[in-house]
Amino acid sequence: MDSLYHGNSSVSRVSLTYKKNVRWNLAHITNALMYGIINSILTIPTMYGYAVILFTHKDFAGFMPALSKLVIYSSAVHQVMFTLVSSLPFSIGQVQDAGLIFLGTMTTSICNSLGDDVPVKAKVTTSIVVISIATASLGVFLVVVGKLKLAALASYLPMPVIGGYLAFIGIFCFYAGLALCTGLVVNSFESMISVFNNAHDVLLCVPGILGGALLFIVSRRYDNSFILSGSILIMPIVFFFILLIGGISVNDARDGGWIDPAKDPATVSDLIGLFDFSLVHWDQLPKQFETWIGMAFIVALSSCLDIAAIELEMGKKLDLNHELKTGWLVKRRQWSAGRLYGVVYFLANYLHLPFQDQLSHRWYLRDYL
Repeated sequence: MDSLYHGNSSVSRVSLTYKKNVRWNLAHITNALMYGIINSILTIPTMYGYAVILFTHKDFAGFMPALSKLVIYSSAVHQVMFTLVSSLPFSIGQVQDAGLIFLGTMTTSICNSLGDDVPVKAKVTTSIVVISIATASLGVFLVVVGKLKLAALASYLPMPVIGGYLAFIGIFCFYAGLALCTGLVVNSFESMISVFNNAHDVLLCVPGILGGALLFIVSRRYDNSFILSGSILIMPIVFFFILLIGGISVNDARDGGWIDPAKDPATVSDLIGLFDFSLVHWDQLPKQFETWIGMAFIVALSSCLDIAAIELEMGKKLDLNHELKTGWLVKRRQWSAGRLYGVVYFLANYLHLPFQDQLSHRWYLRDYL
């Protein structure tokens, strides 16, 4: 009999194996939940910043609650789909910032082109539909790049080109940070300079700059992701603690510009109402082709570079072309769900590299594909 004997008792090996698997699965689920919470803390605030980059034009101001929710929803669709189909067992499929710049340029261009005579809702609907189509067609382009096995060509780019690309993205993220701090439209160098013309606007930027410096120092000095997540959580706690000891009410903070004005939350029907195809100005779609070309090549390049960075960290080769082709399925599903922007942010997977051995069986989502 296939059993173990100890004195007068016998314990089935099958029973021991079952208990061991139960304990392993419990630890596995606990770790998965822990990493999910950490990533939520890290990425959800980022999504709101991305919404500001996407919709910088003043015409979007009245629709930001609904547009922010739509950005969060589209990001969730992106992450679920990429986790299902990626060959990386630790993939989370966080969206990337590179494509945002180009899509934000499209939305601003559409609003400027339509002018003041067109209703604001028509501008919003046209912008959403156009950038959704741009994202879906970008997925097709990535499939072509993957099919033709052109991903490795990214390794031939000179470092100054890569550095300039990263700086280009960084300045737009800085614009979005200033816009979130002040509530102003900051989408150019001139508008950035104008922020510093008002002493109160400069004061509003101080907590954001100090918080960014803190997170930069923490991320550089500590490898533990818990410390970075904890730092993000501590900052709003410190802010409201200062309000408490200073005797400042939430309404007073709103009046001073420290908290966004109270707005009615966007409902599901509000999100669906944004997709009124009868309001779409289809003549704006071909006008964005030149911007789309730039986005396609920059996104393909940045994705290849991010995958190469993960290869370096893992110490083994990945199928770059497969990961690029994965984007087509992701973007096809996202477009049908009102997908707005972005491509996968492969470097966000760094957080999950220590988790890769436990995820090697991929039972958590891949079994449902």
